[in-house]
Amino acid sequence: MAHSANQAVESLRKEQREQRKDEKKAGGKGDRQLDRALEDTFPASDPVAPESPTKPGAPERRS
Repeated sequence: MAHSANQAVESLRKEQREQRKDEKKAGGKGDRQLDRALEDTFPASDPVAPESPTKPGAPERRS
């Protein structure tokens, strides 16, 4: 068990080193790109309704 745990830890550390190396190569562009992508999709969970909400069975409103 200890051997496989050590392999997992070493694999994680290797992956983290590679990510830091890639981030340095990108010159911080990765964070900016991620921020822009998040801003473009925010708020994905609460999109704007194209019509005003209505209750089922409620009489229609006249404008």
